[in-house]
Amino acid sequence: MTGQIRCHYDVLDIPRDADAAAIKKSHRRKALRHHPDKNITKSEEEQKKSGAEFKLIQAAYECLSDPVERKWYDEHRDMILRGGLDGGGADGGDGSSFLYDVMPYQYAGCYDGYDDDDPDSFYSVYNEVFEQIFQGEQDGFLSEGNIDTEKMSNIHLSEVQFGNSTSKWEDILAFYNTWEGFSSCISFAWADEYHLDDIREAPGRRIRRMMEDDNRKKRKAAKKERVEDVCALVRFVKKRDPRVKAQREKT
Repeated sequence: MTGQIRCHYDVLDIPRDADAAAIKKSHRRKALRHHPDKNITKSEEEQKKSGAEFKLIQAAYECLSDPVERKWYDEHRDMILRGGLDGGGADGGDGSSFLYDVMPYQYAGCYDGYDDDDPDSFYSVYNEVFEQIFQGEQDGFLSEGNIDTEKMSNIHLSEVQFGNSTSKWEDILAFYNTWEGFSSCISFAWADEYHLDDIREAPGRRIRRMMEDDNRKKRKAAKKERVEDVCALVRFVKKRDPRVKAQREKT
């Protein structure tokens, strides 16, 4: 992270139920105030501070002006502002610890610039994020008693790289085409409501089947949520990828 996470609505100084016109109006007013060209007579420190604010303003508007992205942001806003999942990190104590927390990376302040050699740049940050997501899939797969990672249903994710500013377009396209179809290979057994012992001790076959059905539903819901979170991350990154923007301008 390159700075404290701030709410997009607070950055634009608008209420959470603001309509598109209000969002646009506030963005224009604040962007003009903090635009680099409007602050060239200020001190170096003031220019730096205003420049950082301008980036946050642009990021907030980019999100809130997009209905789909705004809906996702509204649904996950509290979690994003907290910096990620509640207790679901490496110290979570259950299988969910294999899931790399992607929430903090759906915020433009998590990277700084596009310099290939800067460890805080767009390319460095997201190379690491996607590598960690796949590593979590691999670790989870092995933790379930599997041996051959080549049998992972999503092993193809390891065959593409996020790359950097010099990557070829065909490689960039292959990366996004692959990750946009993300699906987890983990069973999500930790989401089960009933443990195996509970099922074995259930009074009758019908009850056991109901418990097993409930477990399957819990796993399916947990996997679906994970897939949606990762796919939302892919959309977020792709929308801000300067290589994608440059390619679109060519066509």
